[in-house]
Amino acid sequence: MIRTKHTIVWLIALSGLYLLFLNDAYCHHSIAAGFDMDSETLLTATIKEMDFINPHARMFVERLNENNTEIWTIWFSSANNLFRRGWRADDLPIGAMITVSGFPARDGSKELYGGETKLPDGRTLFGGNRPGER
Repeated sequence: MIRTKHTIVWLIALSGLYLLFLNDAYCHHSIAAGFDMDSETLLTATIKEMDFINPHARMFVERLNENNTEIWTIWFSSANNLFRRGWRADDLPIGAMITVSGFPARDGSKELYGGETKLPDGRTLFGGNRPGER
């Protein structure tokens, strides 16, 4: 009887842990689900904000076209990956003009999954996930 109670307690505890981590696994999605990986967009814009956060860093930029100003959100790999690739907050000051190549959002919104980002000093940093890279 005592052994059965211990087994039930362990099963409940393990089930609770499973449910605790299930949400994170469920919420993490494929980049290809939200972005058109068969199309590439080149965007030249001014940095408004850069958030080095996990699981995906993001940048808000302002792009001027003939008629108005557009605000775009550019998504990147994780802040940890960006740091390992040489990204530093000091390289991306507010107001700096950059050029980003990346994959446009499937839903037509002003979002891009960034690949290469050309900085004002001429350096190019990679900010996405290459095929097969984890």
